[in-house]
Amino acid sequence: MKTKDRILQAALRQFNELGTDQATVRSIAEEVGISHGNLCYHYKNTDELIEALYLQLVAEISPFAESAFRPDIDLQEVWEQSWLTFQLMYRYRFLLLDFARIIRRIDSMRQNFRQLMVLRRQQFHHGLQQLIQRGWMEPEPLPGQYDHLVTQFLIVGNHWITESTIQFEQEGEEVVRYYHRAMMALLFPYLSEKGKQMHRELAPDGKSGL
Repeated sequence: MKTKDRILQAALRQFNELGTDQATVRSIAEEVGISHGNLCYHYKNTDELIEALYLQLVAEISPFAESAFRPDIDLQEVWEQSWLTFQLMYRYRFLLLDFARIIRRIDSMRQNFRQLMVLRRQQFHHGLQQLIQRGWMEPEPLPGQYDHLVTQFLIVGNHWITESTIQFEQEGEEVVRYYHRAMMALLFPYLSEKGKQMHRELAPDGKSGL
């Protein structure tokens, strides 16, 4: 494994476990087994590490978001891709826990995130249209209703990890599944009968867990 990859791996672990306030360049260098100066050759400070991990997360999630543009997408695939996305977000959970404070400090991340949300909104809308065309969802019941639905998706997607730390002591897959099902439940009222039947098969107990 390359030194930069080892640094990011250690930084991710420490940021998740200690938070971005407690993890330092020195503590990360010590875990990797390199000098402070050697680490700073690759990343000058923790902000550079945070931004590198943010861009890494975006790159890992992007293939799932881009699947919304495929004409053959169906509800089961939306469920599975969103589940994988939630798992990825949990792997980088420190970002979502500290995000408001981080992007106030790192301007380049703030600008990137705003552009990313414009793209994600377009991808969500396109995905909904694909589900409508393939008979998984009903047409928009009121003008602008699906734009509100997309906003709800973005709010839940960006903030579920913060909410989970307030509500629950549990960690791990059980928490991820709870919030994934909560987000997918937002779709249910707008599904066709075929879509609702598929939703029931994907969540047969009808419960979120926890």
